[in-house]
Amino acid sequence: MKKRAPFIMMLVLLFSLCLGSISAFANGMDEVKYIEIPPSDKAGMKKVWSKMGTDGEYLKVEFKLTSGNESSDKRILVYDEANGVIKFNSKNFDDATDKSRKKALGIFVDALQNSPVSLQTQQNIINTMSTANEEVSKLLVPLLMDTAKADVYTAMRWVKPIIPVIQVIFGIGAVIISILLIGSTVIDLVFIGLPIAREAILDNRSEKSGRVKFISSDAEAVIKEVESSLADNTGRYKNAYLTYFKRRALTYIILSICLLYLVMGELGNLIAWLLSLGEGVVS
Repeated sequence: MKKRAPFIMMLVLLFSLCLGSISAFANGMDEVKYIEIPPSDKAGMKKVWSKMGTDGEYLKVEFKLTSGNESSDKRILVYDEANGVIKFNSKNFDDATDKSRKKALGIFVDALQNSPVSLQTQQNIINTMSTANEEVSKLLVPLLMDTAKADVYTAMRWVKPIIPVIQVIFGIGAVIISILLIGSTVIDLVFIGLPIAREAILDNRSEKSGRVKFISSDAEAVIKEVESSLADNTGRYKNAYLTYFKRRALTYIILSICLLYLVMGELGNLIAWLLSLGEGVVS
C-alpha cells in the first residue's frame, strides 16, 4: 500500500487556494476539466477507478433543489480509461449538496492516496481540481486533516504498548545522567576551591596518561587559566568559579533537561515501576 502524504497534499491545496481566486473567472466557463494521466500511472489509476463502484457510482452526488441541474450523469469524476483522462465535472460539484459531494470526494481522495499512483500525479490531480473549483480546496482541507489524524492514531496504536517501557528507560537514563553530572560538578568545585584537596588529588595523577582521576578536563583547564593570570602580573584576575561555569554551560543545559523531564512526571513512572518490581519479589 502506498504511503499517504496528506501534509504534502495540504501544501498543494494552499497554493491552489491562492490561484483559485485568480483563475475563478476563466475556469467558471468550463463545466468539465480534463486531467491527463501519465502512461506510467494508468494502471494505478485503473485500480483507483475500480474502487469507485460500477461505472463510478460512488462518485454520484445529490443536486440541490435550487440548482436547476437536470443532468442524468450525477458523477463529479469520470475516468476515461481508453484516453487516460480524468474528467472533473465542476458544475455537478457546484450543484451538489455539501454532504453528498464531501462523501464522493472523500471516497476518491482516500482511494487515490492508497493507490500505486505516483505522488506527483496525485498532486497534479488535486491541484487541477482545486484550481478549477475553489470549493474543492475548501472541502479537501478538512478531509486531509482527518487523514493525517487517522495516520497519527494508527501510529499511536502501535507505539502505545511500548511507551511505558520507553518512559522507564528514559527515566533511569535521566537519573543516572543527573547523578553523574551533579557528582562531577561537586568534585570539580572541591578541586578548584580547596588547594589541600587539589594537591591530594594531583598526587594521584595517572603516570601513563597524566590525567587526574574523577576530575573533568574543564576543571583542570580552569586552574591553569587562573594560575596563568596570576603569573602575568597584569592585574587581570580570572574568577575560577565563573570561568568554570562558563565552560560547563552545555553540561548544565543537559542537566536542566534531565531534571525537567523528571519533574514533569517521569519520576512518578519510574517509582511506580520500581514498586511493581518490589511487589513481584514480595509475592
